[in-house]
This record gives sequence, C-alpha cells and structure tokens, in this order.
Amino acid sequence: MLSDNFNTKIYLNDGDSSSVGFQTKVKKGTIYVRCTKRNVFCTLMDTLDKKVKTSCSMRVPAYENEYNERENPYTRGLLLGNLFGDKTIELGYNDLTIYLGAGINKGRRGVVRGLGEKGIKITLVQLGTGYPHNGCRPSKIRRKKIRTKPKISR
Repeated sequence: MLSDNFNTKIYLNDGDSSSVGFQTKVKKGTIYVRCTKRNVFCTLMDTLDKKVKTSCSMRVPAYENEYNERENPYTRGLLLGNLFGDKTIELGYNDLTIYLGAGINKGRRGVVRGLGEKGIKITLVQLGTGYPHNGCRPSKIRRKKIRTKPKISR
C-alpha cells in the first residue's frame, strides 16, 4: 500500500470555513555521508523501510576544470550535493536528516550546502566523528639534572 511509506500531515485553513483542508504527503529519509581523504560517499536510506534507495560518490558529477586550477574538494562536494539533491527530489523525499559519518574532508561541508540550496527540508545534521580543536596533551618535557655542588677534581 502506498500510504505505508508516507508520514501524513493534515493542514487546515483557519480563516475560511468553506475550505475543509488538504493533506500533504511527507516522505522522510536519512543521508549518510562517509568521507575518505580524497572522496565523499553519500547514501540515501528510507526511515521506514530501512532500505538503501540511492547512493553516489564525489567522482560522479562532471567537473570542468576552468583556468587549469587545482581540484578543490569543496567545489566537488557542492556538485555532489546538487546532484544528490536532484536524485532525492526525483525519488520524492521532502524531509531529510543528514548523518556525517567517518572521516574529515572539506567536501562534506559542500555536500550539506548543495543539499540545502535545492530547497529540501533538512531537520537534523548529526556529526559522527569529531575532530580535536587543540589536539592531545603533549608529553612532559624531560628536565636536565642541575648540579648544586661544584665538582671537585683531585
């Protein structure tokens, strides 16, 4: 049945008694973003079915290298976010939660930004692995032994 995959919300018009109201279907999904050093992988999963609907990586969208510039992971992430946003709209998902999983890459910020530009409602962005702001505490520095008495030569 089609209504099993949708969460139904009913909106009523307050001002006019003649209009009864209308129903809109909201399809919820979760996007898992996994990063490596030079690549970003995105996977869309339905929240009710727990099945993978579509997936994509950073190397898929075509990238025209203008002015012979160095390849930028943030720009590739924006392109991936736009492409993945089009796929989610095509599949009918309106409400998304984003889980930023393993790895630190500048492309994952571009993916979130690209999805936001498409007009998809993002309810939650959850960070899976954090990164240290100041790093670990350094080990103690070994101190040199200081002589208090002068050495007497015989």
